This record gives sequence, structure tokens and C-alpha cells, in this order.
Amino acid sequence: MIKNKQSLRSLIAFLVTWAFVVLTVTGIILYIVPHGRIAYWTHWSLAGLGKEQWGWVHMMFGGIFIVTGALHLYYNWKPFKKYLAERISGKLNLSREFVVSLLLTLIVVVLSINNLPPASWVFELNDTIKSSWVTSPELEPPFGHAEEISLKGIAKRMRLDLDGAVRELKQNNIRFAPSESLDTIARNNNTTPMAIYGYISKHKEKVVRSGNKEWTPEDIEAEFSGTGLGRKNIAEMCEVAGVELKSCLARLKSGAISVNANDGVRDVATAHDRNPIDLLKIILLSGQ
Repeated sequence: MIKNKQSLRSLIAFLVTWAFVVLTVTGIILYIVPHGRIAYWTHWSLAGLGKEQWGWVHMMFGGIFIVTGALHLYYNWKPFKKYLAERISGKLNLSREFVVSLLLTLIVVVLSINNLPPASWVFELNDTIKSSWVTSPELEPPFGHAEEISLKGIAKRMRLDLDGAVRELKQNNIRFAPSESLDTIARNNNTTPMAIYGYISKHKEKVVRSGNKEWTPEDIEAEFSGTGLGRKNIAEMCEVAGVELKSCLARLKSGAISVNANDGVRDVATAHDRNPIDLLKIILLSGQ
């Protein structure tokens, strides 16, 4: 129980300390967690908490740290003001350490904003660690936030046979309603959206595409966005596009992109400062 001002100052000092400890722990965890699309798709958790819950804790204690830090400064304002006055009056010179620390802080801010080394190395390590959680293609959702889409919706977008998907889920004793999202279905059955999609993804609709179809850029984006093109190789992408491999490679070459059939689509796109959909546009659109 707080009895006097000194007790309140002590309480605030302890709160600042504990907030710092919690922020350190949550900061490290949020640095290494998988990317959101993987965390939500697989229901990733650590110590019983998911990515979103760790984020909530980090946010709350960030606020506590700011408030208690401000109160700590308020209750120690007199010695702090005296400290500033001594330097302003010239009784004491600014220490070398103070100047160096200020310059280092400004340098780190500038390097971070412009994504320059060594700050960029920290960001790259962060991305490497987050990406390392993906040990197989099955861990990747077909598109971002796929877990939020209803069973009907994902069947339509991914061209799945809804009747076949429904039968598959029933055969595996999954409780669901077609209007429920994959995440809701997964939580109601103590599993993950990835597992639910694993059941239904085998029920593909039979789609016949013609290589002579007149495509527009908008058609291509609507048809192929979020279908996992980046995880395929060039031969597989040509098959998806309905274009013979030899003709497909020739069209890419005419667009100054020389590749082999087994080259990864994402790697090729990145090397030419494009994205996978751009490569598909070169294949399907005349004059690209």
C-alpha cells in the first residue's frame, strides 16, 4: 500500500524496471516469430500465446513504460533540472560520452530510415529468422489472410470443388458450416487453417484454359493473384498459363528474360526487378 510520496516514487521505479524486462522479452519474441501469414495459417504459439497476443502484451507494456517513465521524470524533476542548469550555465561541460551517444542515436535513426548497413543487416536477419519457420510449401497459405475466408469463398477463389471439399471434411469428422471461415472451422475442431485447407485442396475443379484466349492485365491479376505462382518453377507456371513450354520460354526471352524450365519463378522475377504476375503478363500478353 502506498503511504507517502517516497513509496510512490519507488513503485514507479519498479514499474519502469518490470516494463523494461517485459518489453525486452516480448521484443525478442516478436523479432523471431514467423511472418503473420504463417503464424495465423498454422496457429503458431509460444508459451501458449499466439503472435497477436504477444503483440498485445508488448503494446500494453510499451504504454506502461512511457507513462511510468514520464512519472519517474516528474518525481525526479528537481535533480534533473539542476543537472540541466549546471550544463546550461557552463559550470560543467557536456561529456564526451553524452555527445557520442547522441550522435550514435541520430546515426542509427538515419540508417534505419534509409535501410542502410548495419541497420539493414538487423532487418535482413529478422526476415531470415522469420522465413526459416517455413520448412515446407504446405506451411504457406495460398494467399494472404486465407484463414479469414469462408469455405465457400476459398473454394471459389482457389477453384475447388465445393461439394468434394464438403464430403472430405465430413469424412474426417470436421464440424463446419460452408459460410464459416477456415480459422473458425479450425478453432472449433482444435486444429489449424492449414490442416483444414490440406483436406480440401485436393478437390480441384477441372479447368481447361486456352492458350489463344485474349487476356488483359486486369484479367491476369484477377485470375492468378494469390495462387502461389512464386512457389512454382517456370515450367509449372507455363503449364498454369496454358502455354507450351517452348513458346513460353521464347516469349520470356523476347522480354529480355532468359531462363530455364526449372528456374524458380520468384527468383527469376526478383532478379529482373519484377513480380511473378509480371512474368505471366509477358507470357500471355502480346507486345509485353
